[in-house]
Amino acid sequence: MKTISLTIDTEAVCIPAGATLLDAARQAGITIPTLCHLPEDTSGACGNCGICAVSCEGKEKLLSACCTPAEEGMVIHTETQAVQEHRQQRLAALAEQHFGDCKAPCNLTCPGQINVQGYIGHVAKGQYEEAVRLVMEKNPFPFSVGRVCRRFCESRCRRMLVDEAIAINHLKRFTADWCMKHQVDLGIPRQPATGKQLAVVGGGPAGLTAAYYLAKNGHEVHLYEAEDNLGGLLRYGIPAYKVPKEVLDYEINTILNVGGIHVHTGTILGKNLRLDTLKERFDAVLLTVGAGVDQPLSIPGSELPGVLSGLIFLRQCNTGQVKLHGKRAAVLGGSNIALESARSLLRLGYEQVTVINAKTDKEGLSATPSTLREAEAEQVDFLFMAEPVALRTHQDGGLEIELSRLKLGAADKRGRQQLEPVAGANCLLRVDTVIYALGQVATAPDTALSLSPNQLIQQDSRTSLSSVDKVYVAGEAVSGSKALIQVISSARKAAENIHAQLMGLGKAPAEQRFNFTRGKAFANVQLNTFAGIQVQMREAMPERPFQQARCDQEQVRLGYDEAAAQREAQRCLSCGCMAFDHCDFKTRCIENGVDPNKTGMATEALYAKDNAHALLEVDLNKCIYCRRCANACEYDALDLRCNSFDEQGRAQGLSLYFKEHCVHCGNCADHCSTGTLRKKDLLVPVVEEEVRRVRTTCPYCGAGCQMQLKVKGNTILEVHSEPDLAPNYGALCVKGRFAFDFVHSRERLTSPLIRRDGKLVEATWDEAYNFIATKLKDIKDQHGPDAVAGFSCARATNEENFFMQKFMRTVIGTNNIDHCARL
Repeated sequence: MKTISLTIDTEAVCIPAGATLLDAARQAGITIPTLCHLPEDTSGACGNCGICAVSCEGKEKLLSACCTPAEEGMVIHTETQAVQEHRQQRLAALAEQHFGDCKAPCNLTCPGQINVQGYIGHVAKGQYEEAVRLVMEKNPFPFSVGRVCRRFCESRCRRMLVDEAIAINHLKRFTADWCMKHQVDLGIPRQPATGKQLAVVGGGPAGLTAAYYLAKNGHEVHLYEAEDNLGGLLRYGIPAYKVPKEVLDYEINTILNVGGIHVHTGTILGKNLRLDTLKERFDAVLLTVGAGVDQPLSIPGSELPGVLSGLIFLRQCNTGQVKLHGKRAAVLGGSNIALESARSLLRLGYEQVTVINAKTDKEGLSATPSTLREAEAEQVDFLFMAEPVALRTHQDGGLEIELSRLKLGAADKRGRQQLEPVAGANCLLRVDTVIYALGQVATAPDTALSLSPNQLIQQDSRTSLSSVDKVYVAGEAVSGSKALIQVISSARKAAENIHAQLMGLGKAPAEQRFNFTRGKAFANVQLNTFAGIQVQMREAMPERPFQQARCDQEQVRLGYDEAAAQREAQRCLSCGCMAFDHCDFKTRCIENGVDPNKTGMATEALYAKDNAHALLEVDLNKCIYCRRCANACEYDALDLRCNSFDEQGRAQGLSLYFKEHCVHCGNCADHCSTGTLRKKDLLVPVVEEEVRRVRTTCPYCGAGCQMQLKVKGNTILEVHSEPDLAPNYGALCVKGRFAFDFVHSRERLTSPLIRRDGKLVEATWDEAYNFIATKLKDIKDQHGPDAVAGFSCARATNEENFFMQKFMRTVIGTNNIDHCARL
């Protein structure tokens, strides 16, 4: 065989004549990026990506490595400045025509970085257990967050441009409640023990979150809590009508069941627990002491009986120790704590509860819209543009609030009008009780800790370390009052930092923010993107009548049933790309420093999505015309064309259709470099998550085709083939690649059944084997061995077929043997 010698990046290479420059580079272990080339393609066909360009000494123009035959004596360079600039320019040009979302807006907006689209996809397929596991990768509180989250994700849901946002948080709650109802053992895995001992001070959401992730990583965690029970503000600050205590207990037990968490209640840092002692005993200490102290009410009379802070009042309500009584109450503030205090006062029998706030209207309150709506429905009153200046005891009993009325004054430099008192317009309001909720502050548990001007514990945001060596801090003690999901995210980040420091790991890379988008804001999204989508309003959350709900502590929102959850999940537009974890185009852009946010990306859809194929969806708006899909089809069943090329060599007027002889093998989708071709049954994008890849043999016939399962938790997400493995070398039929959903069916048999008294009942495998053996023996004894025949199914392997025929001949004594695939 004739060979050719050449040099690539100073490496001498000897290859067969006719091989391409790309073949030569790969033989030398040198990577030349490409989007169009198939490793098994020997045709030398050149695609349209253009990024495999290399320079050759003596030649003025760059060469396409994938289709240029190697010549004797060539000296090739793959990383010159000219080559790098060409790749960047080419990728940037292709990016300008690529239209789609890498990540869904809901994923990007969630402070917890939860794969929102992913767990909704699991719900749509009835995989509720897997949905909860996916949520708990980033958030171990799906029960509570599913009830009280501020829903940052829903605020950017693209479905709003069609009708209404997906009820994302309701779906999270449904999956958690479903697992609790069915007593599902989530089987959260724990890494092998590391031998590290850690202390977490504070048993609220932040402390439990940190303990959960530290324990999952194999550390022994000692969790110290000042109260008699874990839960922090979830237990003592949120009323039971929002998060029932039995639900919270179940959620906390789910966290503790991961193992390795030792709970110590009734321990107060600074009293019966010292920080220096913890530092001596443990490898690291994490403080999650929260911001559990109300801002004081600094007006005359604030110390009078009947005046109480919101957190203390809600704690008394949650522990059954409240002693307040009366008919009229005032609540000062506009936060969730304030409004939940007002609603709790109604449940104590107060006839009139008024929330007093200096804002101009309800829009200015910091409480969530859902909490505000429920408070209004329960007939909480609101008094705006007023602020208290003094409290006094009324001569007839009760309290008297002196209020200063406010008006909009002159605008400041930014054009905002400031509120100012109305002269001579003070008024008096008689009440029996006053609750104030003006915000929360942290209390430093040790004088060695450095505090911010706001009296919050200072933290290095990169490491989560406080000013004291070995002492980390997270949660509201650092940030002040925040939404629950933000507190959880802070604690998870701290746990990750502690784990990395203790194990000598490099700091985990920041989340990759590379992202194509169909529009960062609603105003940037072209409405024709959603052409053809039918209006379907979101599923209403079942609620108890508010006149009834305000009389007790039972849950107001009752939760979705399974049918409603399924309907709601199926409304999802699946904005994020299903090829997120294997998009070659995105990978090449990142490797070559191309950021579409700076270089440009397509802003409108030019092509309608095509769902005509039985198993694949086509979105040509993502296509860069690399033609790898067509080149991968060994049946020539895919016709991909363009009308022309523009001045930058980009394809215009794309069309793709499947010919009649398409065998539905899906090989084209597996080779697509951008996610243009999507498998319809794939509803869960893998967004920077750990996925197991399991090599196995296809179960559908005896051919023994090798395939690779993409598995997350206990769910098969997708099936791929492996081009280097016999006997199929990358080929899979429609059954091998697509017909795997049977393993997820709830009706699938998971244990043997034996008919007893006319009914099929579960049995052990030994019972089933003995039953079969007895029946076969009875038939043989009564009618002879030829009364029995053996018939092997097409799924049997050669080894199984051999065993079956040996069994029939030597044990049963008959030659009545056949195989349904026999030719």
